[in-house]
Amino acid sequence: RISRDGVPPTSQMQLQFARSLGKSGSRDVVLELLHEGDVTSTLADSLWKEFSKVAVSSAATGEEWNTKFSEQGQFDMTFGTMDIFFGGLEGLIGSPSVHVLAAMRAEHCDAPDSTIKWTTGNYGVETTARTEWCFVYSPEEGPKQVGLTSWPTETKNVDEHKRCKPRDRSVLNDILGDLNRKLKDLNQVELDVTELLGAVLYTGPMFEKYNTVNRGGALNTEQPEF
Repeated sequence: RISRDGVPPTSQMQLQFARSLGKSGSRDVVLELLHEGDVTSTLADSLWKEFSKVAVSSAATGEEWNTKFSEQGQFDMTFGTMDIFFGGLEGLIGSPSVHVLAAMRAEHCDAPDSTIKWTTGNYGVETTARTEWCFVYSPEEGPKQVGLTSWPTETKNVDEHKRCKPRDRSVLNDILGDLNRKLKDLNQVELDVTELLGAVLYTGPMFEKYNTVNRGGALNTEQPEF
């Protein structure tokens, strides 16, 4: 919320307000605040948006619908030592290569786990890191480049017409050009093709592998077997 003078309240201010309300307020005061903030209308808008999504969802049960947002077999984050803290990201995965595109390809295609299959928890896509790289980087060569007759696809929680489809590199180049024109107009640093590729890969199955490392996978051995 915004205070009367237009300044957003700090967390400390919010805590003080809650304590004061608990000591000196009443149920009627809380009800009045909810009416004043038009909470019912805001809640109705939010609920209606979600109900509309449910109406067109292919999920057969509430449990199936829920798995779109929460995956089974979640894992705990891991606390490291001070040495790990001061070592930073380079201490976990090594120094970055100046040849970014070549390094990205090697990490996805030539690493020990590049051809190990796993199935995503949200949409049930069975794939590999190498397959995902080829799907994004060289889709025009088709799935035969990874020994498949068709690209891996979603098997749950998404309608067939909304399943992910490969986009030719020329399409990605057009997207990159459009984004960079907008960034240039805003006097912002333009994107490199490797940044776009990374973003596209993250929106697919690879987000599970990336997040496993980001959330302590390099330290915690009790991780999903990717």
